[in-house]
Amino acid sequence: MFKKILPLAVMASLFSCSQTPVVSDATRSVASADIPVVYFSPTQGEEAFAKLYDIISGAKEYVHVSVYSWSDSGLDKALEKALANKAKVRVVLHPDLKKTKKVIDSVAKLEALGAEFKWAPMNMHEKFTLVDDEFVINTSANFSGGARNKYSEAMVFHRDTPDPKDGMNSLIRDFKNEFAVIWNTGKDAITHGEPPAAQLTDDFTKMKGGTVVNEPEKDSEISLYSSSMNWYLEPVKQTTAAYKAGKYMDLEPKKTKVGDAEEQTWVVRDVIIDHIKKARKSIYLSLNHFNIRAVSDALIDAVKRGVDVRLAVDNQEYKGKPNDLEMTPQFVADWAKIKGKVPPPVRVKYYSHEPSPRYWLLNHHKYILIDFNEKDPSQTVLLAGSYNLSQTAEQNQFDNVVLYRSPKYEELYDGFYEEFQRLWNWNRENDAPKKAVWDLFLTPKNNSYPVHVNEA
Repeated sequence: MFKKILPLAVMASLFSCSQTPVVSDATRSVASADIPVVYFSPTQGEEAFAKLYDIISGAKEYVHVSVYSWSDSGLDKALEKALANKAKVRVVLHPDLKKTKKVIDSVAKLEALGAEFKWAPMNMHEKFTLVDDEFVINTSANFSGGARNKYSEAMVFHRDTPDPKDGMNSLIRDFKNEFAVIWNTGKDAITHGEPPAAQLTDDFTKMKGGTVVNEPEKDSEISLYSSSMNWYLEPVKQTTAAYKAGKYMDLEPKKTKVGDAEEQTWVVRDVIIDHIKKARKSIYLSLNHFNIRAVSDALIDAVKRGVDVRLAVDNQEYKGKPNDLEMTPQFVADWAKIKGKVPPPVRVKYYSHEPSPRYWLLNHHKYILIDFNEKDPSQTVLLAGSYNLSQTAEQNQFDNVVLYRSPKYEELYDGFYEEFQRLWNWNRENDAPKKAVWDLFLTPKNNSYPVHVNEA
């Protein structure tokens, strides 16, 4: 089993190593408006979650949260404190959480205190929190212990400086619009017989002739790109059962002409490929899943024009050969056609898949850093959020990336670059796995070789 990995030259980390924070104390403050701050799990996970819950607990007007997975009780306590402040609490949940007793119990308790919950109409994979038109926290991390102290995650905190034109920062406005989309298309989780929660109308800030324009803010230094933007929003008739259950809008897929046929649009994929095509020096990807062939092909084209392309991926991405599904082995195979026997620029965060997923040490990142230059950040582009590179993320669930392209985000770029380097070089010396790590696997004990390890 272990030798299958050797031809790819992709081993990144087998056992734990010292992990130093990649962001200084001065950088981690969220007091300076308009300059995002990033924390990385597992090194800063406890600190990041404490900061998130502190912001939620201090809400005065409202808290809006999108939830894919919820096992951490810290969210319950923070929402209770926000409700005690008389803040309006609204949460949209992944529909599969209906099967989870912990979530059902939490919803019942919090709704009794005045919170409102809805079930999303499709997979709710976004993980963002909005508080008081002041904070938006966008992350790859779920509300779980694994996200706090096991997985590789990024949590980006944004604080608003009001725009003099409309009193609101553009990213806050974009996320308010996104939350309104997922709120108005969901159905109520009614646990105490109360009437359905009202639809959100004031949060639709991008309007044309009274119609919601669910599109990204293009040509901005910071922009939200969401899979919800692949859908039109159609009003639900007030006489229907769906409307009476709190569903006020339907999602209708946007179509585009591809040859003689039509297919649904790919808003997020297309912005990613657009920036890959513009890359001049480097593209660093840290990914949990990679399943879009068009992105792999764009990366190979970048390699052909001399761009330094590197992938740090999760163990689940490893396959012995291309399979027309996971694109990491496809990228490796296409790289070999160009470079021959030169080791491919791929590192796999290797860990045991036993005894159950709760022990996995995922590389759960979903970010791409393009043309990083610590001396001149004016050309750097960062895309980070909840979006895995897959058709599922694009067209079967709610997901997002935030596009950053301004030199004022220099510290953010530095943080993501250092996190990438940490994973890329984990337990390696001179770009090869440490001998001590290899020997643990290549030296038999009692006539057997270890297959599983307890740490990444």
